[in-house]
Amino acid sequence: MKKIFNFLKESRAELKKVNWPSKEEVLTSTRVVIISILVIAAVIALMDYLIKTVVFSIIGG
Repeated sequence: MKKIFNFLKESRAELKKVNWPSKEEVLTSTRVVIISILVIAAVIALMDYLIKTVVFSIIGG
């Protein structure tokens, strides 16, 4: 039981040392991630459409 309390105490001490991001940094990072996901999804959708079009024109489907 002493090991568990010691672990929790040390974990809490380490978490106090963490340099947490500000609200603005979190919002900026979130926007970057969302925009990146949308761009990558659009590129994949375009590639899928182009490949489908080429394959169907070759096999005559």
